Parts: sequence; structure tokens; C-alpha cells
Amino acid sequence: MVDRLIAEGALWSQPLISAFRATPRHRFLDRVFLYHRKQNRWREVITREPGEERLRLIYSDRALITHLGNMKRDGTGTPISSSSQPSLMAQMLEDLRLEPGQRVLEVGAGTGYNAALISHVVGPKLVTSIDVDREVLSQAWDHLRRPPERVVNLHHADGRHGFADSAPYDRIMVTAASLDLEVAWPQQLADGGLLLVPLALAPGLAYVLLGTVTDGIFQGRLTRAAYFMSLRAEGESGMAEDQALPLGPTEPLPAPWSGWFEPKRPRYAWLGFIQSLVFYGLLKGLRVHYQTLANGESTYAVQSGGDSCWLGATHWLVSGESGTELAWTLWRSFLDAGGPRPTDFILRASPYGEFVPSHRHGFVRKGSVCSQSWELKEPFDRSTWL
Repeated sequence: MVDRLIAEGALWSQPLISAFRATPRHRFLDRVFLYHRKQNRWREVITREPGEERLRLIYSDRALITHLGNMKRDGTGTPISSSSQPSLMAQMLEDLRLEPGQRVLEVGAGTGYNAALISHVVGPKLVTSIDVDREVLSQAWDHLRRPPERVVNLHHADGRHGFADSAPYDRIMVTAASLDLEVAWPQQLADGGLLLVPLALAPGLAYVLLGTVTDGIFQGRLTRAAYFMSLRAEGESGMAEDQALPLGPTEPLPAPWSGWFEPKRPRYAWLGFIQSLVFYGLLKGLRVHYQTLANGESTYAVQSGGDSCWLGATHWLVSGESGTELAWTLWRSFLDAGGPRPTDFILRASPYGEFVPSHRHGFVRKGSVCSQSWELKEPFDRSTWL
């Protein structure tokens, strides 16, 4: 697994390579839940003493569900905790630029695997990991007893409030999806520290956000698309799902990009393109909807008032008198801006006061907690992409 992470470019720094090699993932997984789509149910798989087949599962590059909420006898339930995809974990830890002696807060203890990796780099007793679920926390504690040299401070706490008793922190890593930056996180960050959090901007549109705080204002940028379990309070099951968009009468129209995203032209895949387009629509004040089709493909819609348009790989599905105009206006505006990706924007956020756009490619949004200013960082840096 570690060889693959290095070869594919997800893991490259020597301290983290050593941490991954010295931290067997199977020691942090007692059981996982696999979903069977045809049966519409979850199946529990015991991984405490894994054989060859279970080891292949554990060391595959995939997220594994470890806890279900509202589990019923028929195998139905809601995922509430998981062990993240190893390549994503590696990339996020690389983003943090960890060094020995740093104090780290992890919001969301999970299995304890991530905290063990961090502790291997920064040192014992410097990692504080909190979780709102006592059962999850208990299992993380049990797993972290096994490597005695990596002492991690575990506490039961609501992640939205951080953990002030051990603040300030040089690094704060949130491992659950949040709708916005919580007030406590920037307050508990040391000068020059880094905050990393998965931000759920809209249904099907979630990215890892990385940045720092200066004079009470967060400034950072999105790094990569990533999907995590929802940040929740004790007793909550997570974020409410977005209601399906009622289409009503629709008219299929050829999309202007029809035929562009073929398998033989992998430079810019369909999903990355459409997420960039709808993210731009989100900044312009449109509502975004998401749906997974029966064939497993993802599709998005933008909506303004009673007008909407589902954006497919080959066709638009338009609803409302001005649905076509809505889609064309967004498309032309996106092209005029240079086809920006979400990672091309700089985010400034603060729970105090309001922002004003500084140029024509600047947008102001009001999150659930913070006022947000999104501005294009020009010129774009596409050297690694091309």
C-alpha cells in the first residue's frame, strides 16, 4: 500500500513515509461494513484477525465504513464513521507540513489510525484527538494503546468547539465534513499555524480547505475534492440531505461540450470539469443540486428561482421558461473567466463583519457561520495540470 502511495504521488516526504510504514492499518480495524447495492443492505466483516482476503481489503486504496448509526436487523443503517482512503489521508497529511514538536488537534478520532500517523512525526503527547461519539472514541483509545510510544490525548468533545484546554495548536486537522469554518478553530490556532478542513459547499461538491489565520481572518484555498462523514453533535446523525429537485416538464438540449470528454482524452475528466462549472455557478448565487444516476454517473443541476438545468455529459435537461438562458449565461460567464477550477480561488473568511469584492472575479457568500470572500488568484498556475 505504501509503495503504491509513493509511486502515485500521494506520499513523498520521508517522515510521513516512515510513519505509514511503521503504522499497520489492519491494527486499527476490528470490523468494517460493506454495502451491497443489489440487496440494499450493509454486511459486517470482522477484520480483527484478517486472513489474506481481508488483508487485501484493508490495504486497498479505499475508504472503509467502521460505524453505522440506526443499524437495524435487516442490515440497513447510516454510515457515521470510517477509515479514510489511504491516498487521501497521505495527501492531507502532506498538506499539513508536519514537523517534530508541533502541537496538533485532530477533530474526529475515527479508528485512531490518523492520530497514530501524526504522532509518529510530531512526537508523543503532542496530538490531541477529539470525537463526539463515545463508542468511536473508546475503540480509538483501544487501538492507540498498542503502539505505546505514540501517546495521543483522547477526549470526548463536540468538534465544532475544538478543544481549548490544550490550545493553541500549530496544526488543526478536521476529519469530518463541515458546512463552514467554526469560530473555535481559528481562535485555537497558533500564529503561523495551519488549519485543514473538508468543506461541504453544496450537495456533491466538497473540497479540502487549507489555510492560516491572520488578525482573526482566515485565508486559504481549496486543495482537492474529498468527501467525508458529516461533522455532527452528540445525538445527531449528520447533515440533512438535500431534497431532490422536482424537474417538472423538461426539454433535452445538446450540451456545448458534448463529445469532449472521451476516455481517450483523459487530461480533464468529466467530473472535474462539471464540478468546476457548478462551483462557479454556486459563487454566482445559483443553487446546486446533485444526483447519482442508475448507471453510477454523477450529474449536477443549477437553479435560479423556478428555472433549472441538469448538466449532463452530452445533454442539458432544461426546466422553466428561462432554463436554457440560465445554463448559457453560466457557461459563457465561466469561459469568460478562463474556466476557473475551485482550486484557483483564494478564500477569506470571518465570522465578524462583511467582505466586499475587490474585482469582477470576486464573490461574497454568507456561510452558516462566516462571511466568505472568494477571489480568483490570477494568473492561474496550470503547470502541473498541463
